[in-house]
Amino acid sequence: MKLNNGVCALPLSLLTLSLYANTEKSLEHIEVLGTRAPMYDARDVNAAALGIKDPLQLPISIQSFSEQLIDNQLARTLSEVLSNDASVQNTSIGTVFDFVSLRGFQLDWNNGLRRDGLSLAPYQDVALENVQRIDVLKGPSGVIAGFNNPGGTVNYVTKRPTSEQFIELGAELNSSDGRYLSLDMGGPLSAQSDVGYRVNAAIEDNGDFTGGDDTERYFLSSAFDWQLNDHVLVRLDFDFHDKSIVSQPLIGLVYGENGQTFLPQYVDTQEVLLGQPWALYETETYNIGARVDYWLNDNWQWVNQVALSNNDRFTIFPDIYATSPEGEVLSAAILVTPDESFKARSGHSFLSGEVETGFINHELVVGVSYRDLESISGRWFELNNPVASLFDPVYTARPEFPEIPDANLEKSRERAVFITDIVHFSDHVYATLGVRHLTYQRDKTAPGEQRVRTHDDSYTTPTLGINYNPNDALAFYGMYTEGAGEGGIAVIGSGAENEGQYLGAQESEQMEVGVKYRFNKATFSAAIYQIEKSLEYHNRATNYFVQDGVQRHRGIELNANGEIIENLSLVFSTSFIDAEIRELAGQAEINGNQPHNVPKTQGNLFVDYNFASLKGLSGLSANIGVFYVGERQQNLQNSLSLPSYTRVDTGVRYDFSDLNLMLRFKVENLFDKEYWVSAGAKGMDWGVAPGNGRLVSLSANYTF
Repeated sequence: MKLNNGVCALPLSLLTLSLYANTEKSLEHIEVLGTRAPMYDARDVNAAALGIKDPLQLPISIQSFSEQLIDNQLARTLSEVLSNDASVQNTSIGTVFDFVSLRGFQLDWNNGLRRDGLSLAPYQDVALENVQRIDVLKGPSGVIAGFNNPGGTVNYVTKRPTSEQFIELGAELNSSDGRYLSLDMGGPLSAQSDVGYRVNAAIEDNGDFTGGDDTERYFLSSAFDWQLNDHVLVRLDFDFHDKSIVSQPLIGLVYGENGQTFLPQYVDTQEVLLGQPWALYETETYNIGARVDYWLNDNWQWVNQVALSNNDRFTIFPDIYATSPEGEVLSAAILVTPDESFKARSGHSFLSGEVETGFINHELVVGVSYRDLESISGRWFELNNPVASLFDPVYTARPEFPEIPDANLEKSRERAVFITDIVHFSDHVYATLGVRHLTYQRDKTAPGEQRVRTHDDSYTTPTLGINYNPNDALAFYGMYTEGAGEGGIAVIGSGAENEGQYLGAQESEQMEVGVKYRFNKATFSAAIYQIEKSLEYHNRATNYFVQDGVQRHRGIELNANGEIIENLSLVFSTSFIDAEIRELAGQAEINGNQPHNVPKTQGNLFVDYNFASLKGLSGLSANIGVFYVGERQQNLQNSLSLPSYTRVDTGVRYDFSDLNLMLRFKVENLFDKEYWVSAGAKGMDWGVAPGNGRLVSLSANYTF
């Protein structure tokens, strides 16, 4: 069966084998005409119901980050990978788990992250060992992903089985006494090569929980593809991640007279533990997925996919609320949220194919989807945190915990029908039309109380796009999208009167125009956009978390990704955001202010050069990364700003191809720059998170 460009429009979760047939290890099902993709450029990206296509065909901004980039940067976390995208801001809460904002809007906990297009249980750090690539789809669009974030959606694409047997072993050491081992293996299970497998495993151990960034984790995943016949492909996959990490706090501000605030003393939390050795953030997560692809004929395909994602966690958050100019801790606590459980079930079924109406060609997708989220949470208690000083912390034995209160049971349910149509008026002009109608319900059962329905509504979210592609290397586009997504939760530990309360779903909209250009083996893009949604914030006058007013972001993005000239690849990104609070009634005096943690300017450049042209050095490559984040506001009152910073990373690698051995060496934060990486997540406006100091890593990978 031959698949030509534009034949099928498939959802984000449909990771068709055409995506992998361009790699040397792929288990092929269909014939694809083409060559292997350049190292850092993505020629086929996942855009949900808009299809798996060349990005020049899509009227939307998408950035994709490949397995090769993840490996060459020795990245372990989402924020490390997405530091290559200037439209992404770090909103991590201390060190406990990764979280980010897209275009200045923080991903919501429940919908912002997807695995092969379907929902992940919230509050988990997704391991990267079984990740083929990470796609960032920008802007709100209910058509693309149902309930999602105004800034966009992050999708993890998992590794699939391979056509040839291989085993790759990896090992790494770093200057924080970190140790890491990994395994990646795959191949056919049958002589006919109709069944393939992929297994990934990893162990990481960094200290004994008495240091600043100590971690212990275990990861295992497996994936199976079964080509039942010429028309049916079955896919199964599973992963398990057990992770414990010392919990580091946001560092509280210095409070002066007349309510003035100042940044605290900087401390490198890689070297200093500001929590307690027994205060760990512990998670056990597993994800199960299954998909059946059925080709009705050369033009039509039926896909059914389901996923189950579960995260059990026991969390201990040390909080430092205020410090002195000398670094003394003036106000602190330890917040314990015990034995929480989050379970997400999701799936969809859809038909995709092509029809002709006169001289107009249509690429259609018609389907239904569902998502159920169940959480056992909402209980907490506080303990004393005697840390005393940022530079000379005091550690104590684990105290006796009080009786653990009963938990809340919360359930949310999303059901949707959707249709998209890419209408080709000519070889150069086409429109993208789509609509999703979804219903959303949310129930809460508090201890000893009856179930209460807190939300019951429906949303219809349209998408309208237009493309003009004068040739295969150039595309102009415009797009209007609407979205609906989860509202925030009043942050536990903030002191607000409605701590733990769900604020309700909200809607958003975006207008975007852009241009994309392909030169040699690189893709260049530029986009101008405007996004609007309701502002969620802690109203200090009433001491409630509320939704009020409008948060409007206008921005310009420039990106380049791929091989610019022979042996020279780069990832370049820059962003300019004009973010403003408008129409706010509750605290009208902050209208016109800038939302916190949103830099006006941000940029990065990662350059990778292979010395293949130099005799005797064909296996040597060197890279350097420069990451700039502009000044940001620490709070909505705009009374304190975080200074801009530039971090430089560098590395080399050598491919001993005759030995099947790859060595990598990396220095992160080469000049040991002191900087503030984040003003925290929304609602947490009492502190800031410091960036890491210099870290040196050495890794080796052997394949046989």
